[in-house]
Parts: sequence; C-alpha cells; structure tokens
Amino acid sequence: MKSMIVNTLGEKKLTCYVPAGATEAAAFAAAVLDGEYAVYTAGATTGSDLVNEARDVTVMIQNEITGEKGYLRFLIDTTKHEGDVITALKDKTFNGVKAEKVVIIGMRTVQF
Repeated sequence: MKSMIVNTLGEKKLTCYVPAGATEAAAFAAAVLDGEYAVYTAGATTGSDLVNEARDVTVMIQNEITGEKGYLRFLIDTTKHEGDVITALKDKTFNGVKAEKVVIIGMRTVQF
C-alpha cells in the first residue's frame, strides 16, 4: 500500500509518498507535518503490471495570460503519441498552472 500526502504551507503545495495505508499516513502527517494536509490512497487499479516498454514524456505547460509555467514528466503507453498528450493536458490545471499551451520537450521509448 502506498499513500500520497499533499501538504499545504501558505501558497505552496508539497507532495510526498509514504509506504503506508491511509490511517498510518494520516497519523504520520498529524505527527510531523506543519500546515494543512490531505492523504490520498489508490482505489481500484486497472491495467497490467506486465508492461516492459513505455514512452517517457516531459512537457512544459503554460498559462498564456499570466505567463506561469509548469513542467510535468510521466510515462505513457507506447501506442500514444504527441497529439494524445496535448489533448489530455490542454486547458486543465496542474500545480496552479492552467495548461493553455502545451509543449512536448522530450518523448522517448524506455524499456524495463
């Protein structure tokens, strides 16, 4: 089991992962974290763990009005391409930045 903790300190949000269930992660956060926090755990999972190849993608997102930028890195299925990534990210907000402009900085196939 793995839980994600999102810690809010003023305007800043920090994310960490702990190898624990929701109850244990919340107890950890209450004991040591300052500010506000939220604990998230995975619900049902789908797919297969038999993946041996994927595309490693790095993108820059930008809010064209404010000029704010953000960078994201993730793995996608090898059947997906640039257009799929841009469509999936366009006009969504990540880390407070609305992705009005999406630029793919890098995309390469990796094997596990």
